[in-house]
Amino acid sequence: MSGKATIATYLEQSEVPLRKVDNIVYRKETVTVPDNYLECPWMYNHIIALQQTAKCGLFIQPMKAHKDTYPPNFAKVFRIPIFGIITYHESYTEDEYSYTERQLMETGIKEINAIINLDKPEELSRLDQLLN
Repeated sequence: MSGKATIATYLEQSEVPLRKVDNIVYRKETVTVPDNYLECPWMYNHIIALQQTAKCGLFIQPMKAHKDTYPPNFAKVFRIPIFGIITYHESYTEDEYSYTERQLMETGIKEINAIINLDKPEELSRLDQLLN
């Protein structure tokens, strides 16, 4: 679980948790892209086109993911600011962090902007500083 729905719920300031769905969802503050769009190269153009209405993009990489979430250098095609976010539950090892950091850096992200423990909702406030 990457935490996209948790982060979108926080950014939307929604009392009700937002559900994970299999299509692109436009909301007031967020546009959520499902993982299956990232797994299909023919969907990349649709994702790239979303930047026309976006202020920035968050590339969210879960610490426990054992496969690459994004294609190599994908972040470089965007003209909007792209932020690298690592999410995890409970704890992680240095090896897990190094692997996850490398996964995000290979997408073309210049730095990891936030590491968020999804089990601690107060850590989501780091996004406020990053996005404002």
